[in-house]
Amino acid sequence: MQVVPGFHVGEQTRGGRVYLLVDAGSCILVDTGAADGALGAGQLIEAAGRRPYEVRLILLTHDHAGHSGNAAALRELTGAPVAASEAAARVLAHPPPPRRGALDRLLGRGQPPPPVLVDRLVEPGERIDLAGGITVLGTWGHAPGHLSFHLHGPDALCLGDAASVGRDGLGPPPVRPCADLVAAAVSLRRLRDVEARVLAPGHGHASVDGRLPARRTH
Repeated sequence: MQVVPGFHVGEQTRGGRVYLLVDAGSCILVDTGAADGALGAGQLIEAAGRRPYEVRLILLTHDHAGHSGNAAALRELTGAPVAASEAAARVLAHPPPPRRGALDRLLGRGQPPPPVLVDRLVEPGERIDLAGGITVLGTWGHAPGHLSFHLHGPDALCLGDAASVGRDGLGPPPVRPCADLVAAAVSLRRLRDVEARVLAPGHGHASVDGRLPARRTH
């Protein structure tokens, strides 16, 4: 589904949200969802009228399997490099044993994810010169090395799990799992200082110009 021109969100993905940034010459994926053989992200690329070989980069906000579960499969499908923080790259290269709780299944951690080779380490403050430019933001707390991304083309802030999005704007991230609640609170304050038209969370709906999609009635 198109959120704003040039910025799409997957509707057939498991786990966390998968976003697609597009321009005339390239596509960039932000997060990959929980493992589903890359079907959900593939459907997103197709629905946007693009092809897998047009993907130039796969950006990961953090290492949790609900957000990185298809990274290895999408790397193979698209041929695009995977980019993440150094802390996330260490975990992705050596995934921990799977957890079996209900919350872990919801977050896509019921099965051990395959190891992921991170091709490009990115750091806070870095600017990626693709698709209108992307600024990398350090948003530790929910997970070590968590990153968020300001996509300047559509003016969208991809939050991962660093913050939630409600009708009053940015709210706290999920408490569980959260590696460092103090760091998460600092990151939330930092994100609130970023002016962006679109707030795109790792779970739930993106807001545009401060408005969330209308609630559906049945």
